[in-house]
Amino acid sequence: MDLTFVESKKDPGRDCFVYTAHDDFDLLSIGRLRGRGNRDLFGFPATAPAGDPFAPHTTHMLVMVEGDLVAGTELVAYSPLGLPLTEWPQLSGVLRHSRRLVQCRLPVVRPEFADAVLPELPFGALGGLVKGCLQWAVSHDVSDVVVEVADRRAVKKLTQLGFVPAESSRVGGDEPKVYRLNVSWLVARGFRASHLFYQYLLEYDESVLINRSALAVA
Repeated sequence: MDLTFVESKKDPGRDCFVYTAHDDFDLLSIGRLRGRGNRDLFGFPATAPAGDPFAPHTTHMLVMVEGDLVAGTELVAYSPLGLPLTEWPQLSGVLRHSRRLVQCRLPVVRPEFADAVLPELPFGALGGLVKGCLQWAVSHDVSDVVVEVADRRAVKKLTQLGFVPAESSRVGGDEPKVYRLNVSWLVARGFRASHLFYQYLLEYDESVLINRSALAVA
């Protein structure tokens, strides 16, 4: 996937970064952040279960503002284990046709930053997470991002972004529980959409530090 990001000037003096965790301190920081609440933004417990088998296939995306961690999420790459979806056995045939998948799970944000807008984060910490996740997906040649929701309030924002229900996904027999987003579609939308959010997603940003991880996206 060949993308050219449009450069925009940022304040080099502002300590505000979206980045992938790279040491134990980052992991401890995200652990403390998750300990602040019981549920993540999708309505699930805010922490992964002890002994999570998907840990070796997980990248942590963090948002730091003036030295404080304010938001984070996990990106779980498709592996021989599949994805940590409660509906995975039923959806494996639907989702793994390309196997270039990643699941975004356990998104958390400090309440005081949920709606805060900064010059380096014009769409807030959540917007920064979306931008970081998109750039990570592009750099790892991911075809689809998958999410699972327990709180229906998250669905509206996901569908506005472009997520669609995964075929055969149902919760309670009626509402879809698993949603997917095609990365190429979102990128193409960004190039042609007039909405500033999509321009923000694609513009070059020195405060977004996405490292090429050793995780293999099958």
